[in-house]
Amino acid sequence: MKITNKQVQVFWKYMAKKYNFKIVTKQDSDEMKLVGWFLDQIGVQKKKEFLNTYTTTIILGGWRCVYVPFEIGVGGRDDLIRQIAVCVHECQHVVQADRETAQPIKYLSSDASRAFYEADAYRANMEIVWFFTGKLMSPAILANQLKGYSIGKADRRIVEKHLIIASKVVKRGGVITGPSKVAIRWWKAQNMRVRSRRVSHLKV
Repeated sequence: MKITNKQVQVFWKYMAKKYNFKIVTKQDSDEMKLVGWFLDQIGVQKKKEFLNTYTTTIILGGWRCVYVPFEIGVGGRDDLIRQIAVCVHECQHVVQADRETAQPIKYLSSDASRAFYEADAYRANMEIVWFFTGKLMSPAILANQLKGYSIGKADRRIVEKHLIIASKVVKRGGVITGPSKVAIRWWKAQNMRVRSRRVSHLKV
């Protein structure tokens, strides 16, 4: 399936409008430098790693921004698919914050809550990667990435179990997360030819 750089840029703009957030380059943001310093101080994440590696979503009152550490639409096919998955992942965080006003505070203050929110968003990654490639992302690798979020072994095991269960649904073509459904409909509307994999949008 061909994916163009321009399509990825347009897709991000579409999702930003759909979920009402602003896209900001992370390294150029003074507030992100302050947040990185704060996370470093409380032992959640190193400032340099936070600024250069991780996409960050902040939904707090009228502050609705997704801060990206990469240039959207730049890279090869694998990079573009990763960028699409990151976008959907962050949109799921927006959904979480809109659904639960305490989400930003709980995310920062509780390892268990942070693990729960990331597991929920990682499911969206799995759904999108499956849609484009027919390959399942490894629950173990995804869960292990949470070391970088200062999440302990016990909570990572819970995340892995959650994603193992999710992977069984994803492998059958099931899509549960709202942003994944929106994204898949958008990409299908681009008249892209999808290999014969059935994708069913499950209601929960």
